[in-house]
Amino acid sequence: MDILSIIHWNDVYRVSPQKLTPHSSETIDTAQFAAVLDDIRSSWTDLADGKKNGLVLFSGDVFSPSVESSVTRGSHMVPVMNLLAPDASLTGNHDFDFGYPHLSKLIQDTTFPWILSNIIDSDTSQVPECLHEYQIFDRAGIKIGVIGLVEKEWITTVATWPSTFIYKDMAKTGLDLSRRLRTEHQCDLIIALTHSRVPNDISLAKSLQSLSPSAQEAHPVSSSHGVDIILGGHDHLYFVSKGVSSWEGYDFNEVVLGAEEDQGDVLIVKSGTDFRELSELNLELKDTSPGSVRRKVIKRVTGKRHKILPECKTSEPMQRLLKTLLSSVSDTMKAPVCKITTTIDCRSQFIRTAESAAGNLFADIIRHAYDETLCIKGRGGSDGVLICAGTLRGDSTYGPGVMTLGNILEILPFEDPTVVLELDGAAIWDALESSLSTWPAQEGRFPVISGFRVSWDSRREPGNRVLGVWTLLEKEESIAGFQSLSGFTTPELIDGEPITKDGKQTYKIVTRDYMAQGHDGFLALKGKPYLVDDESGQLMSSIVRKYFLGASLLSVFKAILKL
Repeated sequence: MDILSIIHWNDVYRVSPQKLTPHSSETIDTAQFAAVLDDIRSSWTDLADGKKNGLVLFSGDVFSPSVESSVTRGSHMVPVMNLLAPDASLTGNHDFDFGYPHLSKLIQDTTFPWILSNIIDSDTSQVPECLHEYQIFDRAGIKIGVIGLVEKEWITTVATWPSTFIYKDMAKTGLDLSRRLRTEHQCDLIIALTHSRVPNDISLAKSLQSLSPSAQEAHPVSSSHGVDIILGGHDHLYFVSKGVSSWEGYDFNEVVLGAEEDQGDVLIVKSGTDFRELSELNLELKDTSPGSVRRKVIKRVTGKRHKILPECKTSEPMQRLLKTLLSSVSDTMKAPVCKITTTIDCRSQFIRTAESAAGNLFADIIRHAYDETLCIKGRGGSDGVLICAGTLRGDSTYGPGVMTLGNILEILPFEDPTVVLELDGAAIWDALESSLSTWPAQEGRFPVISGFRVSWDSRREPGNRVLGVWTLLEKEESIAGFQSLSGFTTPELIDGEPITKDGKQTYKIVTRDYMAQGHDGFLALKGKPYLVDDESGQLMSSIVRKYFLGASLLSVFKAILKL
């Protein structure tokens, strides 16, 4: 029986130390992640060519977004990834954040291949330059084909997506490559790296017959083209499908939103996020009868979730590298901006599925950023804010305590300006429907709003979930407000007029230029009149920084007046 050993991880952004848990004083860092990876890899036997007898695979998103990448445009991650040395990597959506030409330069500086199988450049009829359609490896006496598939949904989230790049269906591409790799290249096994949400990965696994050993008993796959296992990214969660035989450190009873169609019949592994964990897995393979399409099939999958803990040892080479890379960046990012008295929770699992205090805070902050400009134009202040939860990054908690410039840039790393659009009620409804259409998937398009209230029903079909929208007004009686720890009063909000779809009324809505261009499903905003355009707009991080600095000054003045 053949056994193939694999290390897998995905979606990593932060290379500076991070809290083990939101309320812990203990930290973990990338140098510890590197040490765990190196220890597993060093336990493998050596091949004649000097490589190790296993595969190290990465499923995308490394160059952005992060505090450091807002300064380095992702270049600091090149030597980090080179030191981790995956055998192959897939590109994720955020790897395109600074544009494809810049991504090409970053890829050229790496020392391992990058795969993107189902995107074709219409100028060349090939996958984009610097990327590979597939890679073939010989490990443990097995010839393995590795392909990379990305979902269509996230292409709309890439503001700089080249117009010549054409999407090909994931399942069709997987089947086509199976025919080529198994027939022309005699591959025994095919692994698909994906950058796709859980529901899409499950659907893909069923289409490509990435079936579990138990499912193969009822539906043999030896005569069918497809892939044998999916190693995914894009979701910032740890997920192992129920078809996996056993997995140390993972609870198969854990409820994962979007995984309802996992009936124990597919093989999928997603390995968390942000250098907090990685997966070690072993595939036990058995030979099929001569003449079969699949020369080998998976008999058993076992694995282990390696969590990075404070007691994990540190990779000295990685620690030295990070110290060199980040010294100048960290000096700038440590500058204090203000002190906060509570916790700001920006974890994806919360802000992308429900209304959150963090989302409300940042939406409220940017709402009045352009009121002076609008008043000068005779338009009055803004009526509301509509941004998406994917705007808020960091995937962590902040405070109580000092809020630094680095914290702000970590939460708000994107470089597109904040703008103001003139929208009628129909456009607002359509944008909200799009925002809510993918729930319960942890999509970045989940709405973050200010200035109006939305009632919606998640049980209804996507596109028909919004029940009503109303403007919000502040109660005039200050006594009705709520006293905060800072001593300031938060006014009570009440419903104003309903926002209807008849088009008779227009509203001044603050949003991101990224969304105003129709990205991430916000086509309802595309082509709408700008009241403050991208050239006049400010970065959201700059607006928030100014607000926090101003709030700090107000607190100081209030304390002086009490003297």
